[in-house]
Amino acid sequence: MARREGSSLVWQMADERLKLAVSEAFLLAPLPNPPLELPDFPAIPPSDAESLVRQAVGIFTIDRQGFNLRLTEVCDEHLPDYVKRSIDIEEAESLWLESNAAEVAERVLVLLARDWLAMALDEMSPDTDRWYLAASLIQGLALGGSEVARDGCYYLIEAIAYAVTPGNLPYSNVSGRHQLEWSQNRGTVDPFPPHPAGAMAATNILDTLSMRAESASEILPLWLENLSTSLQLCPALDVPTRVFHGLGQAEGDSCAPFVRAGLQMLSHSPDETRDILVASADHRSLSARRTVAEALPRIHSQERELALILADRLLLNDDLSVVILTSSFVGGLARLSEEEFVPRANTVLASGVERAVQRLVESGLRDHLSANPNDPHSMLVTAWLASSSVGRSRVGNLIAEQAGVAPDAFVETCSTISAEDVIAYQELLRWLEMRNPDSLELL
Repeated sequence: MARREGSSLVWQMADERLKLAVSEAFLLAPLPNPPLELPDFPAIPPSDAESLVRQAVGIFTIDRQGFNLRLTEVCDEHLPDYVKRSIDIEEAESLWLESNAAEVAERVLVLLARDWLAMALDEMSPDTDRWYLAASLIQGLALGGSEVARDGCYYLIEAIAYAVTPGNLPYSNVSGRHQLEWSQNRGTVDPFPPHPAGAMAATNILDTLSMRAESASEILPLWLENLSTSLQLCPALDVPTRVFHGLGQAEGDSCAPFVRAGLQMLSHSPDETRDILVASADHRSLSARRTVAEALPRIHSQERELALILADRLLLNDDLSVVILTSSFVGGLARLSEEEFVPRANTVLASGVERAVQRLVESGLRDHLSANPNDPHSMLVTAWLASSSVGRSRVGNLIAEQAGVAPDAFVETCSTISAEDVIAYQELLRWLEMRNPDSLELL
């Protein structure tokens, strides 16, 4: 009896959410046409929102057994362990359903949309009436911007783009000796391209989601990030253009998925990705700039010139965290190219950001001096003057090591520091006296 009380509450909330979702989707924008239909039974679009809502609610109400099966599927997957271990499982499950009724109801509706979509995309006998119900329900749930809709409806968009039933997406099958049952007579099975009408329907849905603030900030960025990994769907759904325009309108943490989408498209859409990443480096949102700074080593491995352009822009940033992250990348350049490292290292040293200077000294300056012990660019001088009393520990060790490897360069380094700042020079002498007293004989 307890289970029935929780189930009844979920039923009621699912009924209310179904009405709202279908109505909002119909009123906001025209519903997409079905990808599949029989010539003898052409699709008849719904004339108004009331008739569509009435049809959806009628099917939902009469199929109580289907609701129970979907509710059981949700409970089997999401019911917490403490509920399953309870002495009175039915009572504990009812309490859990009551406290999570809204979320469970939305999960049930996602499964309902899946079942309706499966009937609409049945290649042998597509049900166009179910198509309009499924499309409106998917759009309506996504327009709310909930986490359930974000995670539960994405694979339905992929199914629509390929015009296949959910769960039967055409993934590639790469054959080779890594497989236990490999045969040289079996080749690689490439996935077939998206269905033209299905891609148009998916495009229509993505356009609709961009019209509502909740879905544009909570749903669309992550869906585009997922779509950016697909070589087939990315050009068919015009993902690069959507990412670029979405990035320009995004604020705060919602920018990061757009930047990650650009990074994932770097291998197959380099021209569009360049514009996205440059715009991200100059974006008003700290999240976008920080995501680019963290990804600079990855970008450098694929697009060297682009990574250097982005680093130059990020080093001039006002936010200290972005400069510090970029300085770590600059330090790594010391092991790759002196021409790329030196000018950017000088920019970091001239910035006066102590943590950025310290990060550069830790990650790159030692490698640079290993190849150039004479320090022709006077980086030790600049690093010593730019570092704090705490950060001068590592720089002092490098200067002391220079005395044993390149004595003339060591003398020149100390002389330059003395000419620039007498107090800093006296501190250097105290440091050398503690760490390498023999080096003082060279001065």
